[in-house]
Amino acid sequence: MKFIGILTIALIGLQSCGQPRSQEVLSNNSTELDDIIEMARKTDNLRSLLIYRDGKLVSENYFDRFSSDSLEHVRSVTKSVMATLIGIAIDKGIINSVDDPITNYLGNEAKGKEQITIKHLMAMTSGIAWREVIGNMEIDEWINSKSPVRYVLSKPIENTPGTSWEYSTGIIHLLSAILTEASGMSTLEFANAHLFQPLGIENVQWQLLNDGYYHGGSRLQLKPRDMIKFGRLYLNKGTFNGERIISESFISEATRQQEPEGFFNSHEGYGYGWWVGGDENVRGFMAQGYGGQTILVIPAHEIVIAITYRWKVSNQMAADQQREALNVIGGGVLKALLNF
Repeated sequence: MKFIGILTIALIGLQSCGQPRSQEVLSNNSTELDDIIEMARKTDNLRSLLIYRDGKLVSENYFDRFSSDSLEHVRSVTKSVMATLIGIAIDKGIINSVDDPITNYLGNEAKGKEQITIKHLMAMTSGIAWREVIGNMEIDEWINSKSPVRYVLSKPIENTPGTSWEYSTGIIHLLSAILTEASGMSTLEFANAHLFQPLGIENVQWQLLNDGYYHGGSRLQLKPRDMIKFGRLYLNKGTFNGERIISESFISEATRQQEPEGFFNSHEGYGYGWWVGGDENVRGFMAQGYGGQTILVIPAHEIVIAITYRWKVSNQMAADQQREALNVIGGGVLKALLNF
């Protein structure tokens, strides 16, 4: 899985269009935005499209019998949530630093991997051998194993940590084990106490894996409005409704490129659980999961967009929907919001 350049193109394209003709918040009565929503409605498997701008939810749309009360599997958006929980734990002194070796928390299970740090896990630069691509069955073998944590840690280190990047749900799952061991709370208990409740998120589901840890890289279920709340936390640099939930410094690190220099191009990359796009003038960052589940944040224009799709689809359909989500967002919604 790699970052899709459509988002980068859309964000860079904002520079060439100058300032929007109007800074007024658009409502559902906007003809241009309505047209985009109607086009989106014809998209296969689309379930929700929500738009937040300038402090207001300006458009909220549900499709295919989906509603505001429906929980949606956000899939790999979970990775962004998991990294955030680690940041909160560091702020609270439960975890010392992103530079802590994983052996500090996973003990003998991680023997031989002392050079791998928490930062390497969040940035997917651990160097642990992993191949997570469409059609590869390793992800199924991993998730169904008796101990997904042990499965990952049994893999060899094929690159020096910090020198290469490899997308890995298994690597991110190690963060769930680390958080649980460090805090003495399950990942879900910690999330409820320190993230979900402060955000006003009351109804979630999260899958527990065979090793007794909640799935760090996927299988979290949220309502679309709650996806917007999570995006707003990052839009507001770690505060929500005036309350500091996570440090601004962690937000800054999580949403800048952390992968080795030159791995992606200069306009896109990966932070801590977030895809990063744009350039020095207009930056955006995105959480995206299998099948097109997406949260996009564009701080310069105070925009958060959430979109969800039916996720029980073939690998090819999932890839198509992920591209489609960015077409809807970058090719339609952003242009309408910014009055191109």
